[in-house]
Amino acid sequence: MDRAEATGFGIAFAGHAALLAVLAFGLATAKIPKPQADPIEVSFVDEVALESQSPTPTAEAPAPLLAEEEGPAEPSAPAPMPEPTPAPPVEPQPQPRVEPRPLPPAPTPTPRPTPKPTPPSRPVPRPQPKAQPPRPAQPAQPKASQPKAAPKAAAQKAPQRPTPKAGSGSGGAQQKAAPNARPTGRLSGLLNGISDRPSESRSTTPPAAKAGPAVQASLQRAVRDQLRPYWKSPTGADADQLRTLVTVRLSRTGAVLDVGDVQTTGITPSNRAQVKLHQEQAVRAVRLAAPFKLPAEYYDAWKVIRPAFDKRLSQ
Repeated sequence: MDRAEATGFGIAFAGHAALLAVLAFGLATAKIPKPQADPIEVSFVDEVALESQSPTPTAEAPAPLLAEEEGPAEPSAPAPMPEPTPAPPVEPQPQPRVEPRPLPPAPTPTPRPTPKPTPPSRPVPRPQPKAQPPRPAQPAQPKASQPKAAPKAAAQKAPQRPTPKAGSGSGGAQQKAAPNARPTGRLSGLLNGISDRPSESRSTTPPAAKAGPAVQASLQRAVRDQLRPYWKSPTGADADQLRTLVTVRLSRTGAVLDVGDVQTTGITPSNRAQVKLHQEQAVRAVRLAAPFKLPAEYYDAWKVIRPAFDKRLSQ
């Protein structure tokens, strides 16, 4: 109730109270009007009798009429106060309609140029050392025309060729005798194929990296994380005391090559019936988790894993 309604209600209540008071006071002081006498018929005669025929009035005064005392005149009722005219409701002024600004058109995506496929690089063939053709055998000169050091130099350059003997015949005879000559027992010819340059290896297998204790712990943690979603520990009496170790051999891609030995510890008379199911669940988790995602450079460290399956792995 607001202030205007409260004021109007108070004025109306005061007016009704005043009206009731005036009516009550007026009824208490109201004057009852005297009753009017009945009319008497009178006849006019010329002569009146000598004696009156009316009864002799008594000497007693007539009893006064019982009536209420006259009071002051009833005051006129005050004019009712006009009811306050309620103020007309103020109509809210309509707010100007804000027209939404048109959104700018979406930019047309510029098509990206399709990259041209790069042709696969062809392996550059490595130049192989050309095989040196065997030197033709030179005809031996007569001993008289050669210096003394010539036979020694020829022997050092071509140790497999026999040294021409003095007094030999023509060069054609020596060429025929060279294939039939027996090889000497010298080791200097073995050094001809030895080179100072390192041999160029074409092997693509990366060298194995050494796995320290920190790397091994990280690999074991990675294996457990990949097995956890597929491991469901059996329930039963003392089933949480069972612990199964599974030996698994993996390939370089992480696939399971072989499941080897399966051992279970913590066996009691109450959980002995759960041992077989515990082992089957462990092998099943290994099969479902494969292929394992492990770093290839440490393959020697994880090619054979032996994860443990117990109640803690499923938590």
